[in-house]
Amino acid sequence: MGTIRYKDLSTLTTWGYMNRHYSNANRDPYELTIKYDGVCAETGVKLVKGSKAIYYPTSKKIYSLNSKQAGEYYAWRNDLAMGHDY
Repeated sequence: MGTIRYKDLSTLTTWGYMNRHYSNANRDPYELTIKYDGVCAETGVKLVKGSKAIYYPTSKKIYSLNSKQAGEYYAWRNDLAMGHDY
């Protein structure tokens, strides 16, 4: 890849070229359906393909729905639904 050169560096704003890969990234945890077999990061329970789990993108870990971390996730989601953002 070649080097990109700009005459005026002020064009590289927060939402400009340098952060284009991260500007729309949502780093909040979310519930997903597992595509591959895995293991819960907290309990060590085997998670089979097609089951539901909680995924944390920042740590890249999955948690079973019966783990304490999943309970924390659901409590956080309920707080957001009631208008509390921590």
